Amino acid sequence: MSEQNLESVVKRVLTYTITIDRQRDDWQRASAMSGVLACGDDQEVAVVKGWLDRAVATQNSQGNLSFSEPEYFPAGSHVGRATPHGPLSSSFGYPLLELHQRTGDARYLEAAERQVAALMRAPRTSDGGIWSHKDGPELWVDFVYMMCPFLARFGTVTGDTAYVDEAFHQFDVHVQHLVDPQAHLARHAWRETPNSFPQSTFWSRGNGWLVAAAVQLLELCPDHEKSRWLADAAVRTLSAMARHQDRTGYLRNILDDPDSPLESSGSVMFAYAAAKAVEQGLVDPELIDAAVRAVRVVSGEVSEDGAVRGVSVPPGGPGVPFGVTPFGQGFFLLACDALRKPLGLPG
Repeated sequence: MSEQNLESVVKRVLTYTITIDRQRDDWQRASAMSGVLACGDDQEVAVVKGWLDRAVATQNSQGNLSFSEPEYFPAGSHVGRATPHGPLSSSFGYPLLELHQRTGDARYLEAAERQVAALMRAPRTSDGGIWSHKDGPELWVDFVYMMCPFLARFGTVTGDTAYVDEAFHQFDVHVQHLVDPQAHLARHAWRETPNSFPQSTFWSRGNGWLVAAAVQLLELCPDHEKSRWLADAAVRTLSAMARHQDRTGYLRNILDDPDSPLESSGSVMFAYAAAKAVEQGLVDPELIDAAVRAVRVVSGEVSEDGAVRGVSVPPGGPGVPFGVTPFGQGFFLLACDALRKPLGLPG
């Protein structure tokens, strides 16, 4: 694909992303917001501002920025119903703080303060890990991304380092329970009681959530006392993901299953995190080649109207359908933004 064509693909993805139809705002739109804020022009950013204005206007009495209604997942998945609380709606917090820093609008910071309070009130495991949903004492790898960068960014914006410390603590607890010490890859979900893995595969997007959160934390707080430990953990997982990359450039939905289908969202999340890790001096610059191959092969999956296809839909893991999702759109844009120079995109 030529550089000019890839630039055209990015524009089509932006157009589709800002017009994607969802009945109500939810966590899936958060990464789409970040992608548009990274790559969009003034008109496209104005659409995201409208989404976030609506999220603030509908922030509920508990402080949650989205409607936070229970999600029902397909039969046979590791969860039948998930009743959201502070961690899920915290996914909106990171783009909300980006908009606050761009505009200086105090409403956005006030909304973030209410959201972070809701997050801090959430139930926890015995070692302080915040539950993924109200229905059980579980930690899911997705929530490392939804919670930790928001907590760290809120702490840096307000100067309250307790929130930065909480971000690193949540990352630590989730790694201890979810990352296999031999494979260096994260499992999907851990349940405290009984001590078990309701879904234990090494899911590509799950590992993508983990490494994307890590590079954002290190970008925000490179000098934190736990930053060296976090960087080492991130490099081990990123390197393990790279070893499972298919010759096409894709990652498989289940990383270590050669019969698992090739999947788009985990592939571009890997590309985004790899690019950031190279920029931060954490990994060999040669990993950029793997990141570029991932973005280029996924760009071939983009439809004429800009839909990034081939994404495993929630709750992810094995056996779920593939389709188009807001977070797939968002991470394609984030990966392209992080790889502008090697992809030949305008800066």
